[in-house]
Amino acid sequence: MAQTTSSTAPYQTIGVIGAGAWGTSLALTAARAGRNVRLWAREAEVVEAVRRQRQNTLFLAGVTLPKTIATTGDLAEAVAGADALLIAAPAQHLRASLSAVAQVAAKGTPLVVCAKGIERGSGKLVTEVLQEAAGGFVPAILSGPSFARDAALGFPQP
Repeated sequence: MAQTTSSTAPYQTIGVIGAGAWGTSLALTAARAGRNVRLWAREAEVVEAVRRQRQNTLFLAGVTLPKTIATTGDLAEAVAGADALLIAAPAQHLRASLSAVAQVAAKGTPLVVCAKGIERGSGKLVTEVLQEAAGGFVPAILSGPSFARDAALGFPQP
């Protein structure tokens, strides 16, 4: 019988694309798990607030972010060398975000879509959008009944 092998080494460098409340919370969760995190924000004020105040004052005020989360407004910088990418863009902006990431990320990188919903106009699910906009990557979906602030605060706790 052929033996299969699997890697048990965790992803060390995580790029989080989208610095809204959910993306910031996911970046914080990855940093708490000991990962190197690069958080990409479209808004320059978010990049500066995280760098200077260690808070995303626009979308997740009151939650302190560790210095291990690097923030950037440069998408290529956010994805460079990432072992996995968490795409935390809202469903209505997912296609554009995935298309932009596909232009700068290494093919074969796991892309984890962290949005729920249906694309307005096409009626497509986020899984369909992922397949169409970012072929050549390893697709994954993160979903669940979570609230960004609860996740950032470490809830639920065991």
